[in-house]
Amino acid sequence: MGFDPDRQVIGLDIGTGASAIYPLLACRQRPQWRFLATEIDEKNREYAQRNILANKLQARIRLIDTDVKGDRLIPTDQLERFDRVDILITNPPFYPSTESLLDSVRQKSRPPNSSCTGSAVEMITPGGEVGFVSKLVAESRLRANKSKIQWFSAMLGKLSSVGTVVERLRESGCANYAVAEFVQGQRTRRWCVAWSWMGYRPAADVARSVGGGSGVEKKLLPTITEVEFEAESRGAGVEAVLDRIGAEIKRLDGVLWKIDHGGGVGMFMSRDGDVWSRKARRRKKAEGELGHGRETRPTRAADQKARERKHDADTDMKDDNGSSDSNSSDEETAPEPALVVRISITPSPSPPRSDPPPPSRSSVDTNIPIQSRTGTVSNTATTDKIPIMRIHMRHLQGRDPVLFESFCGWLKRKMAAPLPRPLSSSSS
Repeated sequence: MGFDPDRQVIGLDIGTGASAIYPLLACRQRPQWRFLATEIDEKNREYAQRNILANKLQARIRLIDTDVKGDRLIPTDQLERFDRVDILITNPPFYPSTESLLDSVRQKSRPPNSSCTGSAVEMITPGGEVGFVSKLVAESRLRANKSKIQWFSAMLGKLSSVGTVVERLRESGCANYAVAEFVQGQRTRRWCVAWSWMGYRPAADVARSVGGGSGVEKKLLPTITEVEFEAESRGAGVEAVLDRIGAEIKRLDGVLWKIDHGGGVGMFMSRDGDVWSRKARRRKKAEGELGHGRETRPTRAADQKARERKHDADTDMKDDNGSSDSNSSDEETAPEPALVVRISITPSPSPPRSDPPPPSRSSVDTNIPIQSRTGTVSNTATTDKIPIMRIHMRHLQGRDPVLFESFCGWLKRKMAAPLPRPLSSSSS
């Protein structure tokens, strides 16, 4: 699930600046990537176009029109021709005013290692970087944007801004986000906050890409997307554990389970969410009792009422011009599954556990000395060694992080249950 060099990616850079450096770097390093870019300053836009032409990347990087007043950051109308945008990036102005910029310079004990090449429009904006990104968060919630753009991201120059932006996201109901830190040299640090309104989840090293000394409080980090634990394996190692997991999952209703025995990987999907907890089982039982003895086919009157409700709902979703507030996206016709998890099994570096000898079918006293072929006399049967397997669970898709944690807890409890030991047949 790493980098796919053949996948085409479309990015959008908000406020690309005179250098257009991020689209240039991305397209130079990733041959299949394409970039759109906006810039409200006419002079910066002119230089950005020159840089794109000088690098012969005009076929893959396009400057698009945007609101020159800056009232709207995302050029939603310009994105209508594209099926999707994979990532939106922005390196917003850090300072709310010229005065705050100068104060920041005066507070530095040593001169900078390099000169500042940013123009005023690239360095200063009302509200500073927090105001800029907060506005971007609000725009990202618009239906046309959150269904078109998979990931939004913003670079931040102040550590204090990270907490404020994360709180804005949480207040907006976003639970799918990532926090990263970039260290440049010995002194310069930058941070990035990325978020998505879709269900695709980043790996743990992306979602929580901060070091121990980053200064980012642990409470600001997103929920976990990976869980790992160990389980005993009897039989054919990895395959035995996969089969054991599959046996537990197949007892659940309305789920999909696919196995790649060769790769030691299983894919789990639940469209309806929690179908494994006691609460879910009680709900299923109650629904079964409620529906027992009733007609399984709705009456004609019920059909008519259902059609009327659907018509009313469709009418409510239309604007004043009679057009529906829907772009007929796949999100409407095929809702995202509630949970998708990849489960990988690998041998654990932990030493095998010792298993006491199994009970014998014979009633003969097992304390009678037994002589082996080598002549060694022992009063104790051979102790079995149980191989240990590592189970790694990766949250791939699903908007509810609590659902993932619940599923991991359920499977861990199932796999922690002691395995039945085979009876010894040596004395039968």
